[in-house]
Amino acid sequence: MSTVELHTPAALRPRSRDLRRPPRTRLDPYPRDPVARWLLRLGFSVPFLIAAFLSSANPTPLGASRNAQLAEHVLSIPWNSVDATWLSTIYPPISSLLAAVMPGGRLGLGILGALLAGVLLQRVLTILVQRRVPKSTTIILMLALAGNPLFFFMAIENLPAFLGLAFFGNALTHVVRFVVWGNTQSGFRAGLLMMLAALSDLSGLLYVATAALASPFLQHSRAHQPGARRANVLVIVYPTLGALASIILLNLIFLGRPAGPLGQELIQGSGERLSTLVGIFGTPTGWLLLAPVVSAWMIALIVRRPGAIIVSSLVFLALLGAYVVGLLPPGSAGNTYIMMILLAIALIPTARTPITNILVDVVAVAQILIAWMTAIDRPIVHEWMNSIGAVLLGQLH
Repeated sequence: MSTVELHTPAALRPRSRDLRRPPRTRLDPYPRDPVARWLLRLGFSVPFLIAAFLSSANPTPLGASRNAQLAEHVLSIPWNSVDATWLSTIYPPISSLLAAVMPGGRLGLGILGALLAGVLLQRVLTILVQRRVPKSTTIILMLALAGNPLFFFMAIENLPAFLGLAFFGNALTHVVRFVVWGNTQSGFRAGLLMMLAALSDLSGLLYVATAALASPFLQHSRAHQPGARRANVLVIVYPTLGALASIILLNLIFLGRPAGPLGQELIQGSGERLSTLVGIFGTPTGWLLLAPVVSAWMIALIVRRPGAIIVSSLVFLALLGAYVVGLLPPGSAGNTYIMMILLAIALIPTARTPITNILVDVVAVAQILIAWMTAIDRPIVHEWMNSIGAVLLGQLH
């Protein structure tokens, strides 16, 4: 023991647990300067803005564009009606309200999605920087997430699903701060962002379930406290549960049904979707659907997080169930791939060996190939890619 320690009162000496705690700077946003942060977000948005204008310039409208369907749907809502039944037609409310006030129809929604893509990518980059992921791995993971047509298509043509995904991606940074570093304020922010995801799209319910499943497998700052893991999950999901309970109560009061007409719409066609899902796994399409899950398992084994295999498997089964019951509407593509990438990023531990980093990089590079093969295999995304290519060729000639 040093002379300083001998003459320092015990109450003033740092605890051993505090000495092991990572520096507070790791909780700072990236970049620290707000101006640089917004410039980075705008820089990430530029390719998506270009894609949005190219997509809208095609004289042949894309039939599977959910943005076009949403813009048409909000025009049919009787906003001035005194009948309470019209309230059930605006779910998810956040997406419907944005579509109602956003000018430009499909193009306007695509521009909004492009800007949201920039924010989401900056927040994901923040997670990687805070966890001190090597630069090479960071670049590969960012390319695996956004450098593919699946991500572009969702951002430009499916605002409700991407809005839920953007809230989920932003919430992930706060989940990591809350669970790993014990930042209570981030816990409340994560819960509110998860609620916004659920109110933006039906698939947002899957994002909330993903966060609830993943948080117990993160390194907990309060692991020594009994019931800490359950309490953390409750903080994350409570706002969503409260919002859903309010919606169910309002539907019961005004419509006499807990889910309103939405519940009946979800049930219709579930048998047909189940039959389609069973038959798809014997085809290359089914193999590409499984590939992101297998990659998530491999990353979990590489970083020695076998519990993440359970999480990714449960999330995958939840996605399949969501498709069967109609939570993933027509025009959705890439949900499984993007969810698995975000989940892998959230569960990658801070300290790793060089060999582990190389193996993670190899799997991440394979993910890029899987994403492009999946995009070519999906008729919806393939049609969208061809429409943009046709516009580019027309501009060149």
